[in-house]
Amino acid sequence: MDEDDATLLDAWRAGDRAAGARLLERRVREMTWFFRNKVFNESDVADLVNQTFLACVTAKDRFRGDTSFRRFMYAVAQNTLREYLRQRAKRSREQLDFSEVCVQAIDPRSMSSIHAEREELQAFVHALRLLPLEDQTVLELKYFEGCSGSEIAERLGIPEGTVRSRLRRGLQRLRERIAEQLKGRGEAVPTDAELEAWAAEIRVPRVHA
Repeated sequence: MDEDDATLLDAWRAGDRAAGARLLERRVREMTWFFRNKVFNESDVADLVNQTFLACVTAKDRFRGDTSFRRFMYAVAQNTLREYLRQRAKRSREQLDFSEVCVQAIDPRSMSSIHAEREELQAFVHALRLLPLEDQTVLELKYFEGCSGSEIAERLGIPEGTVRSRLRRGLQRLRERIAEQLKGRGEAVPTDAELEAWAAEIRVPRVHA
């Protein structure tokens, strides 16, 4: 486990609330970006981040430390998101197949909390919401967090081979969805370089988040 996180977590467990606050504050930005393109109302982002942190506070003494605190937090965040989506789909007592279901299908009228002015960027953000949640998650970690395959595997607690498979499948679907949205402009399927450039442009406002 990351030494700094470990030190803060140990202090937190020993009763140092300030250490706990610093540990959670370290993850506010990435947790905010984890939820931003997967919600139905912009106000839901802060609520889901808070729910994630509260669950971490509640479970901190049960966390054995055999993985990184970041992976633990991502596991909590994913559970929080899945419950949110089940409730929104009015299927809280059923299992949704997140390898198939996408955010936009649950509520077609909803919009991302990521605001983009250029049409290409809007198409990029919206296309991500048209992908199965599992594919959307790994692609957003790639493009919005700049994570490698191994880093995504670490954060999500899944094999790197699974990450590569989801990235490959998701990227093909992403390009197709973007091309469909930009078809009227005669745009071709976006290249890797274009996707990276669009993601970088979207990430710029993060310094103000």
